[in-house]
Amino acid sequence: MSTERSDLVNGLLAMLDAFIAANQTLLVRRFKVRPPSLVTDTPCAYIDLRPASVSYDSARRITQFTPSIVFVDRLTDNGETMDRFDRLIDAFQDHLALYPHIVAGTAWSTGTWADESETLGDPEGRTVPAAAARWTFGPITFDVPRI
Repeated sequence: MSTERSDLVNGLLAMLDAFIAANQTLLVRRFKVRPPSLVTDTPCAYIDLRPASVSYDSARRITQFTPSIVFVDRLTDNGETMDRFDRLIDAFQDHLALYPHIVAGTAWSTGTWADESETLGDPEGRTVPAAAARWTFGPITFDVPRI
């Protein structure tokens, strides 16, 4: 059964898959949720928080999601890592212009970037610091008539 939340996640995954196909050196892997361990090829991305607000009136239900996607990369030289992230972020922003409707019938127009830190695992079970950047969509609005 299709729901707003599952439609949103599937739309975000399709958007990330298209970005990876077009930018294979900038982003190599994506995850539906934050993986339990980031022992993986990098740079990678995962869909993180999916908060929503819902309002009702007599004729419709309006749900506004503000999901975020986290991009993660191994730390090398700090300047080198930030140069890679700058290229990734700029390319992803260009890619977002192709997706004004993440899901048919929805709309969004704003978002924010935030720098974060993350930890990766290594094959020996150690944690390794990593760089991360979070893209949070402004409200993605689903406007559904009430039955």
